[in-house]
Amino acid sequence: MIQFCLESPNEIPAFTIFMRELAKEHEMRFYDRSRETHIELQSLRDRHLELQSPASDNENVPLNDRTVNIGAARGDDFSFGAGNLGMPTDQVVIGFNGNDFKAAHAFADIAVEKLSDRWNVKEVAAGQGAFPVAHCN
Repeated sequence: MIQFCLESPNEIPAFTIFMRELAKEHEMRFYDRSRETHIELQSLRDRHLELQSPASDNENVPLNDRTVNIGAARGDDFSFGAGNLGMPTDQVVIGFNGNDFKAAHAFADIAVEKLSDRWNVKEVAAGQGAFPVAHCN
């Protein structure tokens, strides 16, 4: 798993296009559920706010201004999922997976190399989750 900061939320469309093109180069089926996920999270947050007491300021359903929820797969061989859920809007986490370990690892290496040409990519330690980066620059 890797994570990195975009320059701003305005870079989300460029990131999505970048990943869509990378998926196409590797004959992967791409999906973008960003809009649907944003609407679903907004609905959950709104419902949560309706149910909580007026004295409570607990916000258990975080919602970014712009949600990223994209991914791609080449059958069961290898895949990636990318998003900013639970992160600041301009921070992205990408996970790689696949039943063909060699192919999945090779794709992850290529993806990280290409992403690193544009963004300051950091590897998330094995067994640890991604956490928001305090200072992106």
